[in-house]
Amino acid sequence: MSRKQIGHGDEFRLGSEVLLDSPPGWFRSGRLGLLANQASVNTSLENVKKLIQNARGNLRCIFSPQHGFYSEKQANMIESADWRDSDTGVPVVSLYSEIRQPPLETLETIDILLIDLQDIGTRVYTYTTTIGLCMEAAALAGTKVVVLDRPNPINGTEIEGNVLEPAFRSFVGR
Repeated sequence: MSRKQIGHGDEFRLGSEVLLDSPPGWFRSGRLGLLANQASVNTSLENVKKLIQNARGNLRCIFSPQHGFYSEKQANMIESADWRDSDTGVPVVSLYSEIRQPPLETLETIDILLIDLQDIGTRVYTYTTTIGLCMEAAALAGTKVVVLDRPNPINGTEIEGNVLEPAFRSFVGR
């Protein structure tokens, strides 16, 4: 088991490691989707998509956020196409293309959507918007969602900053 000190005697484990160390029944029997990118790794820097596929073998699709699964599309507004992942053989659906939410027909192929995205701890970031849009689409489709928690890189204990005014809501500030 991997544990990391975060101060004051507290320890944390990544959500993906908790899931894979003690998989619940739904993990063993469900058809899985995964929203992730190249930073979705365990403490040994192994990518979660491969770990899930190796542990279960029932990964049906991967959703990628802005910048592509491998963050190869770093220029701000470059959309990415869907493709098939060579490591797992499953389709990768870009959520930064002509669509921003998982299509209903794709959600119907899975029972559980696992979300494992490293955030930067700020409001103006597209990954949190993508997570929200995925959760809304999953609710409409009746698909369960499990967020594999990660520590906030800023510190995770303090809340500060302005509340977003509705007139300024956008994809980068939802």
